[in-house]
Amino acid sequence: MQFLVNLTDRISQVLMAIAIALAAVMMLHVTLDVILSQFIAEPMPMTVDLVSFYYMVGLVFLPLAFVETKNEHIDVDLIHAVLPKGGKMSLDLVSLLLSTVYFGLLTIQSGIDAMEKYEMGEYTMGLVNVTIWPGRFFLPIGCGTLTVVLLLKLLRRPFTDEHMKSDPHHIPTEEGI
Repeated sequence: MQFLVNLTDRISQVLMAIAIALAAVMMLHVTLDVILSQFIAEPMPMTVDLVSFYYMVGLVFLPLAFVETKNEHIDVDLIHAVLPKGGKMSLDLVSLLLSTVYFGLLTIQSGIDAMEKYEMGEYTMGLVNVTIWPGRFFLPIGCGTLTVVLLLKLLRRPFTDEHMKSDPHHIPTEEGI
């Protein structure tokens, strides 16, 4: 199991690095587009298409697993904080199970959609035709990796809570005082 955890951690780090590279390229691309628009009144072609179908999709979906491995997704634990250990574990298990199922289904459907777009050779029609089907694969890759991370957390949760988020805003209870 630890091998799989380490492997998914490494994969999530690679996907995060790709997302960071996409952010850097997007900033350069948009900056250059603005400069060209202002100084020579000729924006760069394909900017909107590349930002919409590649950069932003990759920025949103590729880092999902990395954020989960670091336990940094947004959460509200008003109830979780006051539950006893058994209640916390039960709530964690239900949450992890529902999340795993949801992102697993999203992975399957987005993978089917991406393959359909690949087979038809999807592209935008504008001043320049832009092939956009490759960007469709960011969603199943990101969600698929997140699904594996969630499944591994689900399998480990009954035995340990070390991989679950430690709460920096812990509300002390009578036991913790």
